[in-house]
Amino acid sequence: MESTKPTLASLTRSWFNLSLFNSRRAGDYFEYLVQGIDPMWSVTECRARVLEVRDETADTKTFVLRPSASWKGFQAGQHLHISMEINGARQTRTFTISSLPQEWEQQGFITLTVKKVPDGRVTPWMHEHLIPGTVVSISQASGDFVLPTDLNESLVFIAAGSGITPIASMLRSLVARNMPVPSSLLYFARTDQDFIFGDTLQGLSRAMSRFNLHLIAADGGSKKKSRSTLPQGFISADHIRAVLAGEPQTVYICGPHPFRELAKQLLAEQGFPQNRIREEAFGLPPLPRTEGAPVTVSFSRSNASTTTDQPGTLLEMAEQSGLKPTSGCRMGICYTCKCTKKSGQVRNVITGEISSNDEEDIQICVTTPISNVELAI
Repeated sequence: MESTKPTLASLTRSWFNLSLFNSRRAGDYFEYLVQGIDPMWSVTECRARVLEVRDETADTKTFVLRPSASWKGFQAGQHLHISMEINGARQTRTFTISSLPQEWEQQGFITLTVKKVPDGRVTPWMHEHLIPGTVVSISQASGDFVLPTDLNESLVFIAAGSGITPIASMLRSLVARNMPVPSSLLYFARTDQDFIFGDTLQGLSRAMSRFNLHLIAADGGSKKKSRSTLPQGFISADHIRAVLAGEPQTVYICGPHPFRELAKQLLAEQGFPQNRIREEAFGLPPLPRTEGAPVTVSFSRSNASTTTDQPGTLLEMAEQSGLKPTSGCRMGICYTCKCTKKSGQVRNVITGEISSNDEEDIQICVTTPISNVELAI
């Protein structure tokens, strides 16, 4: 078995770096110096500067970013992680890139469209403080919620709320290719004023005869703005039957968990194959009351613990105990929060999978306890 004890060489390097640079890694010291010259320079990560901020709706803004040269681009529909210093703490969240890949390739900018969560830690701060000139850290793009490699049949897109962001990028990508296949969009929002990119989508619909747009407001909408022959209100079998009439190759769904589940159920009832559905998660499903309650979650490295019978993820329980574990998307996408479970059973709220009692790595942002749990935090 390979030894995990530090070697003499590693101890010497650590002592040397701490002595000269007040850091265990010399790179951290030079990173600090480089940032003092130009905050866009970084030895360890990719940076981006905010160029512009646009209002989309009353609670949604689009941030135009220019990434540094180390950023490698993206496919329409992909997302990235953005990190900011908020009140002295580094916060990371995941957002879909809403712009067109060609805009990055030709003009060097990308956009993130962010809906403010009223009680959120990050999105309200972004709306207020992320102004032109601000420099943030971003990851490379990732995700497989993208267009098919071979386009030979029609496509259907179903979105709700801010779930339109990856779909808008994909639709604009199709328009840039002269809409090679017929495409339909069912887009649901609370009111006529809540359609993100509403005017842009209507412009694409007017310009492209192969693009069929349905803007549907839950409150009934107005014929002037919604411009759909389908019923207004909540998603229903009538909506699904209408878009399936074109016999689509793939259906893309993006929005809150309850919306996605209902859309998939309606598609199944119409006989559409589940393996031809692609979905992107926006938020976690409702968390159940803690199973086996009350349970105790122990954080062995911090000598802390909490006992609860309330719904919540292990990440939330750690934070409620005053700990600050590393986390990112809080949706099970980025794996930033992964840590070792020493013992106990947990449930992944995305997959429904229940763990064993053995030691294993888990994502604490999407995991709830079933029994007493010990985490290496």
